Amino acid sequence: MKKAIFAGLTLAVAGTMFWAASNRAPVMGGGSVVVPVAKERSLLKLLNSRYSKAELAAGTYVGSEFCLSCHTGSIAPDETSWRGTKHSYVLRKPMGMYTLQPGKGVLATTIPNATQDDFMMGVDFNAQTGTIFDSTKPNAPILSYDARTDSYYIQLGPSGLKLLVAATWAGQSVGNGQRYMVRVPVTDTPTGYSNAIYFAPFSWGGTGYSTNTSKWYSGSTPKYAPGITTAALGNASTGLQGQNYMATCSGCHITGVRRAFVAPSGEMVVNPYPASLVPDNSPDYPDLDGDGLPDMANIGCESCHGPGSAHILGGGDPAKIINPINMVAGPGYAQANQARSAVCLQCHVQIASAPTKKWGFTYDEVNNKPFVLTNPPADLTNYQVFTGGKWPDGQHYVSSRIDSYYSSWHYTGAHGIACNDCHDAMSETANAAQVRDTITRSGVTYPNTKVDDDSFCMACHHAPYFLPTISGQNVIDWKTPGFDAPIPDAISDAIVSHTHHPYGADRQLGISRCTTCHMAPESGHGDVSGHSHVFWPSRPEDTIAYKATTGLAYGGTGNVNSCASSCHRNQVRIWTDISIDNSSPNNQFGAGYMNGASVGLANYLVQYFGPGGLWFNTTPTSAPVPQDWK
Repeated sequence: MKKAIFAGLTLAVAGTMFWAASNRAPVMGGGSVVVPVAKERSLLKLLNSRYSKAELAAGTYVGSEFCLSCHTGSIAPDETSWRGTKHSYVLRKPMGMYTLQPGKGVLATTIPNATQDDFMMGVDFNAQTGTIFDSTKPNAPILSYDARTDSYYIQLGPSGLKLLVAATWAGQSVGNGQRYMVRVPVTDTPTGYSNAIYFAPFSWGGTGYSTNTSKWYSGSTPKYAPGITTAALGNASTGLQGQNYMATCSGCHITGVRRAFVAPSGEMVVNPYPASLVPDNSPDYPDLDGDGLPDMANIGCESCHGPGSAHILGGGDPAKIINPINMVAGPGYAQANQARSAVCLQCHVQIASAPTKKWGFTYDEVNNKPFVLTNPPADLTNYQVFTGGKWPDGQHYVSSRIDSYYSSWHYTGAHGIACNDCHDAMSETANAAQVRDTITRSGVTYPNTKVDDDSFCMACHHAPYFLPTISGQNVIDWKTPGFDAPIPDAISDAIVSHTHHPYGADRQLGISRCTTCHMAPESGHGDVSGHSHVFWPSRPEDTIAYKATTGLAYGGTGNVNSCASSCHRNQVRIWTDISIDNSSPNNQFGAGYMNGASVGLANYLVQYFGPGGLWFNTTPTSAPVPQDWK
């Protein structure tokens, strides 16, 4: 890898400089896109100045700024909306010019009416009382900012280590939490800092701090003092590798892993690809490995499309870049939708590297190589080991991200639904979680589809597949006027006939909203949260059947059921002998918890959704029979 870089080169310059006169006009539309390459100062020339011919020929990551030099709508399809997604800017370099600016700068602030963050204000927690850092006095964190170098620091007491804040994580909106990753001063590296970056002793929770001090302090004494070497950090028993951001998280938060290795000191090191094009004053390219170069942080174009050098060398030849829509089945993927989903499932899962869980991201330890997207994709089972846990029913997940999708009919069924059928990875939409607000299916477009009024799901789940009285055209007619168009009575009545609940999908409780039942919260780190991607509600009968089960991930007990986790456990009280449960952690559904309230609630719910259930009969061969299942 060549180390030179154009420090002052911006995207604006790229757009005007690289695409000068050309003898070939670009072809737009459904056919191929031929990108004109200027004789001078072209992207090709820049690539050749950064990479060897062998690297370019083999396919290498070049960075999203290269892609967006063309994909602006004038030469190639406009994909600049990617910049507005959390994929593009969740990991950032702290820069003083962006203080307290969501999505750009440091957000931590405890001083009323302050116009600068706590670092710039020089907050010293030794001088304050009643904070969560009191137990670490007189060595509580001291925050500072050096305007000369635009650097943020956390010092562990007046004479302790002065940690350099190398990157921030999250903080995209006001009230959003933010984590800080630091580089540790050491005496045995050329830079004077650790090879890896580590989670700081605290994070910002949106309105206050939360601590991680037990990893950095023994009581009030810092575990690491000035003058340490990297061996102190890499020590297998007393070191800091469990807090090593690069080892535990980085592989899914950067565009391509260039190298991953364990240094002789025991430090686990990950080298990202350096960025060649960096817009002026962009915080989105922090130096994560300490080599002095901005890195391709965040989820860039090539995370989902594969390395882009051949595409550029080929003048924008679409055959030389991966389009996830065109992924095909292959080893490990029985259907094309499963291959398409691998684009997302390389990261949005709770896994570690295979086979020994050495790294906290998708990585083939046997062959010492990262997952690089191909078509068909490499079998992820050679790169991942699941580290979450399931509820006793074996289908739903007590601890996962969207691993539950593997259990769904969307994934396994012949109809074959992939992640990108429902989500738009490159754009924020009118729905949360980048869920598409327009669905095109079998050549028919359903506009303004909204999760919270059921129209999104009904773009597919209408007659003859579901709700036999509602056609696809009925859904189109309903939504054509706009995203918030009121639901026609005929459609809401049809939904109510299925849910047996009043229609209030667009209200806070989400009554009769498809996702309230079919994507009920079931997993989380102690508190049941998120959205299940099994798409089949977990059953009250399983809460009863597995009521004695203990020892699940994060202290979970029993078995979740969707009726309880979505509504009836902590929001809607129907039976007066069952108390509302707003405790935390709330992933306990077994006997003995809340004096058996979870099981008692399931005994009522199962009469409606269970064997012989009045509304949903889970054993259709038996007749619905009102029964007290206690």
